[in-house]
Amino acid sequence: MDSQHPSVPSARGGVIHDNVPLAESESTRISNRLLQDPRLSFLARGLGGFIQSLPAGTNISIRTLTAAAAEGEVRVAAALRELEAAGYLERRRLRLPGGCLVTRTVSRNTARASDDEDPDPDLDPDRTPVPDPEPAREAPPQLPAEPPVPDDRATRLLCSLSRVDPRLTLSARDVVRLTPGVRKWFARGLDDEEITGELTARLPTPLTHPAGLLAHRLTNLVPPARFLPPPPDPQPAAPRWGIKFHHVPAFMSCDNCDRTFRSSTPGLCERCEASGVAPTAA
Repeated sequence: MDSQHPSVPSARGGVIHDNVPLAESESTRISNRLLQDPRLSFLARGLGGFIQSLPAGTNISIRTLTAAAAEGEVRVAAALRELEAAGYLERRRLRLPGGCLVTRTVSRNTARASDDEDPDPDLDPDRTPVPDPEPAREAPPQLPAEPPVPDDRATRLLCSLSRVDPRLTLSARDVVRLTPGVRKWFARGLDDEEITGELTARLPTPLTHPAGLLAHRLTNLVPPARFLPPPPDPQPAAPRWGIKFHHVPAFMSCDNCDRTFRSSTPGLCERCEASGVAPTAA
């Protein structure tokens, strides 16, 4: 039989697998425990397999997963809750040294056993347990480290917004992105209470993207500057046009014909000098 064509059962029906060999970069090993778990809906099983196929560090927020699927945010969120309840997904809320909360998500190919569940069901109940260390489990994928958050006045203000409204809980990446805008407001003379009031007033319901809302307000609602030194006085521009004073000779009377003319010294006018009249001795 040609290996390129699927084998067809002769006596009974059922699914026929017509698979093409794939390279390692084109395939993902997914546990049958996840794909055949009867506690999960088909949407949750498919979403769990999709998450298993993603490289470590990929953002799997509800908004990102919805953009890659035909389902809406409500169905995607419900499927994530199914995976979390069954033990295939774990979301941890961690608080960084600066006070900000971040979410770390761990995806597993097998359901995590609960504390009261026997991790090995084939173990003989009469056997005395040996205090050996638990079998090594597959290490969860290492997510990329969050960017360092500087400990200054602006970052502390952003981290404190969650105390005013829990919906304004920001990740470390959002705090680093919004810090320059808060510093500009401080430079314009506003204090912590005034900036907090402007950023937390009139919040919409529901608040879907708190970091985007804060970025919009910090950029487009910049208040007028206070307590800033006045700008220096502009230097007076040099006049384009000015009065130029020229020396004008005084009026003199010709010694020969008494005609008035301008000259610096007394004597003859131009006409008498041209006719050759001798000047009169003083």
